[in-house]
This record gives sequence, C-alpha cells and structure tokens, in this order.
Amino acid sequence: MKEENLIFIISQPRSGSTYLQNLLSNNKFVNTCSEPWVLLNFANQIKPELIDAKFDNKLALRAFEDYKSKLPSLNLTEVKKDFILNIYKPLLKNYTYVIDKTPRYWEIVNEIKALFPKSKIVILKRNPVEVARSMMITWDINGLKALAKHRRDLLLAPSIIADFCDLNRYNKNVYVVKYEKLIENNEIEIKKLYDWIGVGYTDEVLDVSKNQKYKGAFGDPYQNSVLGYKEAKKRSKRKALNEFQKCILNGYANFLGEEFLLNYGGYKFKQDGNKGHRLFSYFMDMDEKRHSDFSFKSEINYLLKQLFLRLFRII
Repeated sequence: MKEENLIFIISQPRSGSTYLQNLLSNNKFVNTCSEPWVLLNFANQIKPELIDAKFDNKLALRAFEDYKSKLPSLNLTEVKKDFILNIYKPLLKNYTYVIDKTPRYWEIVNEIKALFPKSKIVILKRNPVEVARSMMITWDINGLKALAKHRRDLLLAPSIIADFCDLNRYNKNVYVVKYEKLIENNEIEIKKLYDWIGVGYTDEVLDVSKNQKYKGAFGDPYQNSVLGYKEAKKRSKRKALNEFQKCILNGYANFLGEEFLLNYGGYKFKQDGNKGHRLFSYFMDMDEKRHSDFSFKSEINYLLKQLFLRLFRII
C-alpha cells in the first residue's frame, strides 16, 4: 500500500465527519471503518509531547534518541511509514482508497502531513459554537467536569485547524469543506470532493441507506442509531438548552471572538452580554484529566449561586 491510497478526514468532534465519511465511502472505490484512531496509537513516535506516561516518557525519549544516534543508517521515518501503511493495507483490498476518519487527528494534523505528504487530507470545519452545542446535547453534558473531557477539542482545535488551513491553502492534497455548505449544497459539495479525489461521481452516492462501511463502535450516535439519522436528529433538535449550556456557549463565543469566527468560516454568534463568561473562565482553568479542586469548587459555587437566584425570584 502507498500513502497516496490514504484519505484523512480531520475535524473537531461533532462536526459532521461521520456524515462526510459516509458520503465519500458510498462507492466501489473507497473503503473505511468507523474511527480507527490508528495514528494516535503511535503518538509517541509522531508527537511525543502528547504522551504523559507513568514511566517518565521524557526519559524514555532521551534513551531512544541515544539508541538512534548509534544507528545512522536507520531511516526511522520510512520504517514508521511502512509499518503504519501495513496496518491500513487490509482495508485497501479491492479498493483504491482508504479513509481514516478520526476527528482528534487535529492534534497531529501537521505531523500527518509531514509523515504522509502524498496522502489526501480533508479538513471539515463547523462553527465551533455549534460544535460545543452539539457536544453538550449529544452527550448530555450538564457540568464542567464532564465538559472538561473535551477541553482541548474546544480550546485548542479551532486555532490549530485554522493555522493548518492557512499554511496549506495552496497544497493540492489538502481540501477544506464547511459542514454548513455540505448540508445546504449537498450534491454540489460532494461532487467537488469526488472530483478532487479522482473518483467518478454519480447521483447514487447521495443515497447512503445501504452503506455500512462507516458503522462501528465509534462515530455519530445518531447515524448509528436504530431510529435512523433523520429521526434521531429531529429528536436531538427538540432538546432545549439548560442554563449551564447557554452560559457555556456564550462564554465560548466570547473566548473565540468575533474576528476569529468570521475568519474561520464567516460565522456569527449573537452574544448575551457577559452571561457565562466567569463560568467559562473556570472551564479554561480546569485540567481535562485531573479536574483541579479550584475548578470543582468553582462549579459548586456557580450552582449554589444559580439556586440562590432562583429562590430569590420565587420569594
């Protein structure tokens, strides 16, 4: 298998990547599977600063660098490429391309381009505020501790994706598509993508009712739902945002800023004054793994304050 056979779909989680994966794999040329996370399982050889290990990863890296220094003929990059491509190879059987759709590849998107420069990378953008809304509704997030698991996805991903797109605006192997355009002009956008990949487009690819390639343990729970995508999506839209979620969205929009949202995708978000700004600052201070005591106490204080205000209104 060659790196030219690889297509990566990269985005924030809850950006519509499963939907795009479904459409791009709905033909006889492209194969895929749920979310393999292949490259993140080799993050220590791709972007070691992401790894925090009990055995002291920095020390291990120093030791490995010393080992490599004694083997000048070892081309580690080629060894890594060959090894990883052999992992993808079974999916290529009888197909021309393999899609790896793993949203959190935004963490290593620059490293992917460096390791596989001849592969194709599809960047899927969605209004980050709507991403946050979808996260909280889909996964029923109603507190800072639960939201902290997605802290990097919200605080870091948009700027990393934006910088990558700017650096690769003239790269023929990088394609940027907006979720909103994908929904509004489905046929036009998908045809453009098929032409870019080099796969023949027919109207039949839009009927994904029989495509099972993308289904698995990971991915959009709505599209994997027995309810069917459209019905499940309708039910999700009927869920009203609670006060916590409204505050987070308002604080997040303020964090991103009007200028960034416009440059990122022409997005606008009407803010509600300073509502949620302090709560979101607590969220920014949290550690996504350890959930600091300060942040936990801040969440309790916020909830107590909201309870007090509600009681005050009743009185």
